[in-house]
Amino acid sequence: MPIVTVENAGNLSKEQKEKLIAQLTHAVVEITDKPAQYVYVKIDEVPRENFGIGGKSLG
Repeated sequence: MPIVTVENAGNLSKEQKEKLIAQLTHAVVEITDKPAQYVYVKIDEVPRENFGIGGKSLG
């Protein structure tokens, strides 16, 4: 069973999450030939202040 985990800095809308899950599932099915019902997608939304780039916080 394929498991896809996405970490995102900040929050996504419900529509963005649905689109991300659908498109990632489609890509996994197309590449692995696994049935869609066995593809798990997990989205972790992490507060922006918990991320930093170039020595500076995103928050």
